[in-house]
Parts: sequence; C-alpha cells; structure tokens
Amino acid sequence: AQVFANLEMLERLSCITRPALYLGHALRRLANDARHILRPLSRRDADFAALCLGPWLEWYMREYFRGPQTAVADESFGIRSPLAAGAVAETLHWLKRADEEDVSDKLLELANDEVIAIPALAAMLAEALISDGHAGDAQSVLERALAHVPQDLRLNQLYALGLRRAGHGEEALARLQSLSGKFQEDEETLGITAGALKSNWEHGRGPADALSRAMKLYAKGFQVSHERNLYLGVNRAALALWQGEPNAKEHAAHIVELFAARNARLSASGVDVAVRRDYYDLVTEAEARLLSGEGAAARALYRDAFSRFGARKGDIAGTVAQ
Repeated sequence: AQVFANLEMLERLSCITRPALYLGHALRRLANDARHILRPLSRRDADFAALCLGPWLEWYMREYFRGPQTAVADESFGIRSPLAAGAVAETLHWLKRADEEDVSDKLLELANDEVIAIPALAAMLAEALISDGHAGDAQSVLERALAHVPQDLRLNQLYALGLRRAGHGEEALARLQSLSGKFQEDEETLGITAGALKSNWEHGRGPADALSRAMKLYAKGFQVSHERNLYLGVNRAALALWQGEPNAKEHAAHIVELFAARNARLSASGVDVAVRRDYYDLVTEAEARLLSGEGAAARALYRDAFSRFGARKGDIAGTVAQ
C-alpha cells in the first residue's frame, strides 16, 4: 500500500513522468502478485521485472528532482533480461514516447501473445491506447489479457473505463461490482463507478438518483484520498453545480486553493511546475477554475494541456465532453 501511495503522491505532485509512472506501477503490481500469491508466476514475470527496473532507475538518477540528476553509463544498470530484445522491449520503448506522439499503431502491431500474457504490460498498453483515442482497440487487448487473469484489478478497472467511455454505463457498473469488496473502495474504482453513473444519467438510463449517487462517490473518493485526489474533488464540485447546489462554487474554489498551495510548495522546493505537469493535472485545475468563475485562467490551462499533449486524443475528447 505504501508503494502505491508514494507513486500516487508523485503523480499528484507532477514529479514523475507518465512512462516512469507506468514502470513504477508495473513493478509494484508484480511485487503484489508475488507477495499476496495473487496468480501463478513464471520466469517471464521475473524477466519482465528485470527489464523494467533499469529504465525506472534511470528515471530516478536522471530526472527525479530529488535524485542525483546525473547521466548513467549503463541504462540497464547491469540487470540483464532475456526480454531485452523482442516485442516486450519494443512495447516499452514505444510506451516511453506515448506522450509525444500517437504510437497506437506501433503498440497494436506489437500486441502479440507474449506481450498480452504479462498483465502489467497489457494494462500499460491499454491505458496508452485509451488516452490516444483507441478505446475499441484497448478493449480487445484487455479482453485477451483478462482471459489469462480474470480477477486482475487494473485490467478490470480499465475495461470498465472503456465501457463507460463507449456509453455502456450499466455494463461498466456490473464489471466494477464483480470485483472483490476490498477493491470497490479504492479511489480509482470509486471514480470510475461514479463516472459510469454519471454517464447513465446523461444518456437517460439507470436509476433516477444516478447523478446524486455519482456525486456522493466522487466526494467519498476525495475524502478517502485525504483531499489529495483533486480530480475526484473537482468532479464532485461539477456535479454539485449540475444539481443546483448553492455551495458548488465554494467546492470548486477550495480545489483551486489546494492547487495553488501545492504549486507554491513545489516551486519553493525548486520544481519547475509548469514544465512537469501532466495532462490531467492541467485540465483538472482548469475545470476547477472554470467552475469557480475564473474563465480566463481556465482557458489558458486548457490551451496548454491540449497543445502539449495533442497525441492524447481520447483524453482530450473526454475532457471536451465534460
């Protein structure tokens, strides 16, 4: 749990690149599979962990603002893996470029059985496809991966997200409700569940109180995160506005204050916040400022996000739809 919390904190503070975040979570999931005996492990899993560890350490050494920030002579750090040549390594190579360009065609070409059989890598691949606007292709990848590990949390979360984005809110909810109870209370699952309820309401489906239930789940996730997951917080504020709550603007202003305080702390620590910010960090603050009445500031943030992360067509489409 602590490793997950640390990675989430780095993401929320805009102190980790998306490729490094992918690698960190891949290593975390492999460790959890081993520690909690979640599935049978093979030599291939160990080889994949070895393949991920070198680039992860390179990120820490070269890019992490609290790290040494020095070049490394051996990017593999002496950790050799039989997977260093082939589809698995090529997939990691293209995932590293996913923020800079649409690499979906390359990823799909590489999505063979060897790649799909590694749950952490299949999840990384699917997430990149969803972000780049290829949700249908992502669903195909996820279906193949889930055939190997039907109870994998991240694969199920992403599959439900794809269903929700395709307008199949009821199917997304059914998928999420099939997860073990301990997984239904984490922030990510709460947020996707809330999004599915909101989608049902927008399409005139589901229970009459779907929007109210969605807002309560966003609020719960925001509280579970100790007000660190600002994405859930701004969605709670947006649905409060949709339902005509008089304090909706106050909720949004609180999110703006949290962003301002966080950005000030990072700048004081020597972090170039403007350069390091991820897509969702930018558009979440933009929505908060829009809801609180700061239209000009919101537009500037949206322009920055859409310009810098133009390859993430699926994410941009989802933002515009909101």
